[in-house]
Amino acid sequence: MSTYVITKVPATGKWHVSHQQPGWIAPIGGPYAKRKEAITVARLLAGRRGKVVIQ
Repeated sequence: MSTYVITKVPATGKWHVSHQQPGWIAPIGGPYAKRKEAITVARLLAGRRGKVVIQ
């Protein structure tokens, strides 16, 4: 199962999306100006079996 993590970078105020598996974290996309844009991208990548976590 895939887990996509959305994080906000305090220095820039932008949102980034990364793919997280046990023992491995890979940056996927960003920076996104709006939180909703990052959530939409993460949901599309996750599909039906994956999950999205906002940190």
